[in-house]
Amino acid sequence: MKNFLQRLGFGLVILACTACGALAQQSQKLEFADDLAALGKLAASRQVPIMLVFTYPICSYCMRAKAAHLEPMRVSPNYGSKVLMREIETENSSLALRDFDGNPTTHGDFTRKYDVRSVPTVIVVDPKGKMIADPIIGLADPDFYDLYLEQAIDAGRLRLRQR
Repeated sequence: MKNFLQRLGFGLVILACTACGALAQQSQKLEFADDLAALGKLAASRQVPIMLVFTYPICSYCMRAKAAHLEPMRVSPNYGSKVLMREIETENSSLALRDFDGNPTTHGDFTRKYDVRSVPTVIVVDPKGKMIADPIIGLADPDFYDLYLEQAIDAGRLRLRQR
């Protein structure tokens, strides 16, 4: 009986770990932007920039950038307090969105405002939506992508502090 209970306990631990892993995977997904005016207010109160990640659903480079770099960064304790991150779907996306001025728009129309022509594109903006770092266009060098993201965040934070 004792052996059975030990195995049962071990099985429950494995089940719990598996469930925690699944929840962790779900919680690290990028959030789609829905209200940039409210996000801007939150960024202003925290004094952090906003990272907008422009993607397309069937783009393999977007999927790789998100899975290997952006999603882990979003939940990292090193970056969570430095930047707010949201995803914008480009092209024909009809996802509803409030822009930084509070006006209703769509992800597709918002993409055109920033003249995004290639994905993935990462843009760091201030709480009002003004670009404050050089954009990161494409996934040309995955080995250095984390460095490019970090540099964009740091440049954005520096510009916010200088204001």
